Amino acid sequence: MTKPFYIIGFMGTGKSSLKQYLAKSNHVIDLDELFETLTGMDIPSYFDRYGETAFRLEESRLLRNARADYVVTGGGIVEREANVDWMRAKGVIIALDLAFETCWERIKDSDRPLVRNGKAAVHALYERRRPLYARADHVLDSSLSTEAIAHILEQLKEEEG
Repeated sequence: MTKPFYIIGFMGTGKSSLKQYLAKSNHVIDLDELFETLTGMDIPSYFDRYGETAFRLEESRLLRNARADYVVTGGGIVEREANVDWMRAKGVIIALDLAFETCWERIKDSDRPLVRNGKAAVHALYERRRPLYARADHVLDSSLSTEAIAHILEQLKEEEG
């Protein structure tokens, strides 16, 4: 198996859409979906019951056990430096980048726990995380079509091995 590609990015950058496209011809793991399957709880309920810290610990554990061509992460995976170090040591980190206003339009009506805090708080989170995403091996403009991004990833897979 070639090195896994870890897909990171803020909420609303298109990670889930990309995952669906890539899954047609690749082994893809979505850490959020895996989390919900293994815990039997959706993430908002888990946040409410156990808090963000417990979620981030479990997310880190799942990351270390994920084996796939592509591992699609939650937006906050970069909050723990150890996660970034792990991804860099084991594979290639791909960040999806998109303007905040576009992200907000995509997520504002969702049930994501952090969206409950309102636009200003989400914007502050976006600004805090953006430099963390920028440290990825490759940063892709996710205003491109899903197909275009997948094509770029295929080329990078060939180059990175």
